[in-house]
Amino acid sequence: MSTFKERYIIDFLLSRGWHIERQGNLFIYFKPDDNLNLPSDFRLEIPKFDQTTQKSYDNYISRLIEDLLIFLPFSKNDDDLRIIFSENKSIIKYRVFDNNNADGSISFVNYIDSLDIFKKMLSQSVSFVSTNKPIFADSKLESDLYLQNCRTLQTEKGSFITKIEVPNGELYTSISEINSFNVNNKLFDVIDFVQNQILNPYEINHVTENFISDYKDFINFELLNSIKDLYAKTNINNIEFELTNTKLDRTIHTEKVQGRIIYFNKFLRNLKNILLETQSIEVVGYVKKLMSNSPKNSNANEVVLETTISNSKEKIKVILKSDEYIEAIEAHKNEFPVLIKGKAKQGKTMIYLKDIENFKVLNH
Repeated sequence: MSTFKERYIIDFLLSRGWHIERQGNLFIYFKPDDNLNLPSDFRLEIPKFDQTTQKSYDNYISRLIEDLLIFLPFSKNDDDLRIIFSENKSIIKYRVFDNNNADGSISFVNYIDSLDIFKKMLSQSVSFVSTNKPIFADSKLESDLYLQNCRTLQTEKGSFITKIEVPNGELYTSISEINSFNVNNKLFDVIDFVQNQILNPYEINHVTENFISDYKDFINFELLNSIKDLYAKTNINNIEFELTNTKLDRTIHTEKVQGRIIYFNKFLRNLKNILLETQSIEVVGYVKKLMSNSPKNSNANEVVLETTISNSKEKIKVILKSDEYIEAIEAHKNEFPVLIKGKAKQGKTMIYLKDIENFKVLNH
């Protein structure tokens, strides 16, 4: 049985247009907002927890939930309400409503692919919030902790729906703090950006430095690329996203996306090129190839690094000075990671890093 919390129920009602009219000894009386179209004398009675036992309180709220499902337009279903009335959690759903999903089923391969990509979207939203970087944002420790606090929930009838319980409060690693509420909202902010700036316009927006500056709160290459993959790699055309918690409801409806994938890809290519050329990129990786015949007598010693950013491997070629190259040899021999920072350019098979600002062997 659920263990309902008074504060979550009050937050939920206040955020949906209800007002506390008065408080008695046993109950808090809520008055509906006019736009809820309920009778003017209608009042909702919520018992005060300290005036009853947990069992009695839970029984009362369980009956109340059944009533809420009847006359409150924002309510989803009793399972959702039981979760957010009990724990500081959010519920995220994505509903696929293509023609071949009308019976609530989906191909097994598409289901696995969509779930794996959505996991990446959640992880990359954590990285974006944690680092505020537009590209090469990576915070594995924080992302892993967030994902460990997620649970897949029982699905619903209708078109194919995936429902996930995600954290909504503060999470703490040994060295950092994660605001899960901000992570969840950031994901939906970026999906909304995709809907309005990439999927809806008749023409693709030209990606410029000014455009990136104007929309910097929504631009993270890895997250945007995963949102594109959710459609492109699964061939899904129509998805509805929902976010629900005690503070808000958000719904984003995307349709006929397959016709815009070519523009989405173009947007991402242009975005990556500009970000690499204008942003200082900092990565941690491992030396995979050393390509200098005379490191002591040259300041143009080529090294290839391999790094993993948000579960995707990238190869990076860099030219090092003699002393840096000698350090790279030691890092390669001992399998130490290296940190490198500089301006980058996308090549056909790898990224080229130039104007090196920092090179450091870690664990050394």
